Amino acid sequence: MVLCEGLVHIYTAADLEVVALQGLDLEVAPGEVVAIAGRSGSGKTTLMNILAGMERPTAGSVWVDGRDLSRLGRAEQARYRSEVVGYVLQHAMGNVAPYLSALENVQAATVSGPARDRGRRAANLLARLGLGDRPGARPGSLTGHENQRLALATALANRPRLLLADEPTAELDTAGATQLMSDLTAILREEGTGAVIVTHDPQVESVVDRVVMIRDGRTSSERRWVEREGELIHDELAIMDRAGRIQLPRAYVERLGLGGRVRVHLDDDRISILPVETDQDE
Repeated sequence: MVLCEGLVHIYTAADLEVVALQGLDLEVAPGEVVAIAGRSGSGKTTLMNILAGMERPTAGSVWVDGRDLSRLGRAEQARYRSEVVGYVLQHAMGNVAPYLSALENVQAATVSGPARDRGRRAANLLARLGLGDRPGARPGSLTGHENQRLALATALANRPRLLLADEPTAELDTAGATQLMSDLTAILREEGTGAVIVTHDPQVESVVDRVVMIRDGRTSSERRWVEREGELIHDELAIMDRAGRIQLPRAYVERLGLGGRVRVHLDDDRISILPVETDQDE
């Protein structure tokens, strides 16, 4: 569904070139729900904008649903955004029109099919996202929690193959975030929709298929829930790119005092990475 290889994105800010992504690799299978986590400035939102067809990568390749996003013309980009992806921006109000009712917002986002079918789809999504009793309410009269649900409904209106959501629970309390993710994942599973969700929220991480960590513009590790001895635990793996590079967990590097050059030793069934202690040892 999603394949990013060696993705690089450079933008200019205050006459300075900023490297937001520097060789990022990512693969998401059809129907898979993946969370993206990482510190602020690690490149998460840039990745989402590229997957949404809003920005082009500087280098590398990005394919979504068989489409090479770096080669789409303007008309193809518009078709891609209306037919393939639904994008929920970090702030819910950016997804909705304040002068339309909840039902009208979702209907307006549904660009294909007879009017009756669009109305039925909109009403169904509002009901499944807990807004079935507020179809006539405008965003200004809805709570922040309700507007976040409305934003998701508009993004799902066209039955996208891939949902992109940037911090969908950032403005919610724990109970609200838990219920929202429960309702959302139920819809995603039922409709076979894949999703890439940027988050810092453990409530989100607990319901996705896996969590991919981004550090310094690259995918560094991933974790998923696995069952061991009857107990669910987080299994964390480092990600190796096609050139054989991996990012070691920062805590490990700091604990061992690694930096610059290191010693790499191949045993029969493992590779050891050791600090170089003295000039004589080199």
